[in-house]
Amino acid sequence: AAADGLGLETTAPAAAVVPVVVGDPGLAVRAAEVCAEHGVRVGCFRPPSVPHGRACLRLTGRATLEEAELTEVTGALTGVKELIGPYSARNADPTRR
Repeated sequence: AAADGLGLETTAPAAAVVPVVVGDPGLAVRAAEVCAEHGVRVGCFRPPSVPHGRACLRLTGRATLEEAELTEVTGALTGVKELIGPYSARNADPTRR
């Protein structure tokens, strides 16, 4: 929900894993670093693990997340949004979720 609220591209999760599509592999690595700077560990997937142009961060939620942790995640995702801004996959195609 935090990623969607910031305008980042996500896909509807079938489980507790939420991918946030960054697009460019280099930006995905930097976005993962931004998350780490905010104290949030994320997976960073790049080709060949994902299709070209679909590099992403993967966040894993759990029922025991506390409000302070959700605030950290929102701060991290805000930093990611600032980093990728005009480069985001969602901005490249406005019909994408």
